[in-house]
Amino acid sequence: MIHELLHFFGKAICHQIEDRSLLASGKTLSVCARDTGIYLGIFSTFIYLLLVKRNQIITIPSIKVSFFLLLFMVPMMIDGLGSYAHLFESNNERRLLTGLGFGFVLPYFMFPLIFGNALDPRSKPVIKNTFDILIPMFFCCLLGSLVYWNYITYYMIDSLIIFTIIIWFSLWTSLLFTSIRNSFLKWLFSIMSSLAFLSILSLLHSYILP
Repeated sequence: MIHELLHFFGKAICHQIEDRSLLASGKTLSVCARDTGIYLGIFSTFIYLLLVKRNQIITIPSIKVSFFLLLFMVPMMIDGLGSYAHLFESNNERRLLTGLGFGFVLPYFMFPLIFGNALDPRSKPVIKNTFDILIPMFFCCLLGSLVYWNYITYYMIDSLIIFTIIIWFSLWTSLLFTSIRNSFLKWLFSIMSSLAFLSILSLLHSYILP
């Protein structure tokens, strides 16, 4: 039942082609290798920012740093477009690695908008020193390596990925409820809306691509 539930939410955002997905404990993960990398990357940076930057007045990275971060997203774009256009053949190692690079960048732009008072004139860029990049990057690479070499059990890593997907969508959905001052109600509505949205996507995916 848990396995089916995880795959149900995974289907909302992924094609779930088995030979493009990684294994854990002999079972196929609920999302492909590329999406696995993306959401492990998101999780790594988001946890760091939540622990270190939660109560700071921050905004998105400076223009110079932003361009540097965007370079980490280019390999996945090239790999994805080249693969789908049949210009070259990709593999799960490349999909995971480029996905990690793409995903770990995203929270640097999202987190300040949700938690950091990005419009406050007193706000400082979320990245203040190299450790703000290196620590999440190290954690991201470590987590990706443990998953690739199958050192984490299926239910642990698959639950982490699906949990990250739900929280990621809930964070963006929370922007629709900024007028609600009660934090509990705001996040309750955000999570419920996210679950409903992902459920609809999964059902549509099942209907279109059974």
